[in-house]
Amino acid sequence: MKWAMWLYPGLKIKRWMALSFLGIFLAGASASLLLEGQFFGYLESLILQLTKQLEPAALTLVGIILFACGLLLHILGFIRMVRSIYQVVAPEKERKLVEVLYRRRSLERGAKIVVIGGGTGLSVLLRGLKEYTSNITAIVTVSDDGGSSGRLRDDLGIVAPGDIRNCLVALADTESEMDQVLNYRFAQGELSGHNLGNLLLAGAAQSAGSFEKAVALISKVLAVRGQVLPSTLSNVTLCALLRNGQYIRGETAITAVDGAIRSVFLDPEDCQPLPQTVTAIQEADAIIIGPGSLYTSLLPNLLVQGIAESLAVTKAPKIYVCNVMTQPGETDGYKASQHLQAINSHCRRNIIDYMIVNTEKIPQQLLRKYEKQGQKPVAVDYKNLEKQGCQVIRAKLINQEDLVRHNPLRLSETIIDLVMEEKEQQKGVNLIDLLLFKRKRSRSLADQNLFNRFKG
Repeated sequence: MKWAMWLYPGLKIKRWMALSFLGIFLAGASASLLLEGQFFGYLESLILQLTKQLEPAALTLVGIILFACGLLLHILGFIRMVRSIYQVVAPEKERKLVEVLYRRRSLERGAKIVVIGGGTGLSVLLRGLKEYTSNITAIVTVSDDGGSSGRLRDDLGIVAPGDIRNCLVALADTESEMDQVLNYRFAQGELSGHNLGNLLLAGAAQSAGSFEKAVALISKVLAVRGQVLPSTLSNVTLCALLRNGQYIRGETAITAVDGAIRSVFLDPEDCQPLPQTVTAIQEADAIIIGPGSLYTSLLPNLLVQGIAESLAVTKAPKIYVCNVMTQPGETDGYKASQHLQAINSHCRRNIIDYMIVNTEKIPQQLLRKYEKQGQKPVAVDYKNLEKQGCQVIRAKLINQEDLVRHNPLRLSETIIDLVMEEKEQQKGVNLIDLLLFKRKRSRSLADQNLFNRFKG
């Protein structure tokens, strides 16, 4: 019964319905007063004549029925009026008006979450989180120097747009349509190798005057749920020091080198974050780091001056989503505690409160596929993690496809469950917010079960 959704808490509709009904009642009462009781008097007399044979109890029932009919007619007229206006403004969504309104209002009440990272892992997580809240701030690495992003950095002097584009698409209100358009890659001509979304961001940056304004502009066009921020506007280069003492310059070169990484740093080192980044961290209910490539997607963000310091000060829980598989050239043979140690050592302090790890068994055919590339599941050494002051959250997180990746819905549910628990312990959770969260979670689980049955 979709009509019942109009009565759900948090839509900000019922109050206006009640006010409209009160206004109609007062207008009718005042008209009756001005006309010496004759405005409603004729109608009352007619009803009394038709019902004069009825008993008092039956007459009361007729009165209740008439009142209910009047109220329903008023609400129906109000809804139809709103729908008629909405049909002109957004005809493609007219049939699901109440669902759109409910989703928008409920998402506005969602937790304030900051997500730090880059690459495929970040966009996967954002696709799940946007179903629970629109108060998302994605802080994205801009040190990529390969492919289309690298060419645009060299030609136009802008920060790498590739990961920014992926996050904008992931948070877009119409993600499926935007995914096909903005991720289109030209195959020939002077634009060969370039990505349409990257070119759009580069053009918007030239037109708007800055990359920051370009991202904000594209966010409005895509109706992004939340905000996407580059970790810095400085044209930084990622550098690495290997364990053999060799220095490597550039993200592409780092991922290609055959050698264990000791540490990474940015050039220039004094790059600054956007003011909105620091504000978002200060106001966040939770901060998520990962999933993603440890040295090339996660740490470049934390090396921007002021970000690690802000993370150390905030009281919001810091949650690290550990990768499921090791990454060749970056984390060969790494256990979960070594991922955590790398983050803490680069931040020069222990900043992680929770680590989410996968406990779901990976199918053998996928393991064999990854072993050919030198990748293995990340072993979770719980004792070493506890020694670093990190609480481990275990969950089944594998997306059962051709690639070993996190399932966005399961991962988001795990994160939101943890965030709600933290909020309840610190300052309590509003009853309406709790009801909305439980409903979204039950719908998410139902969708996941339906998908599993269909796939099976």
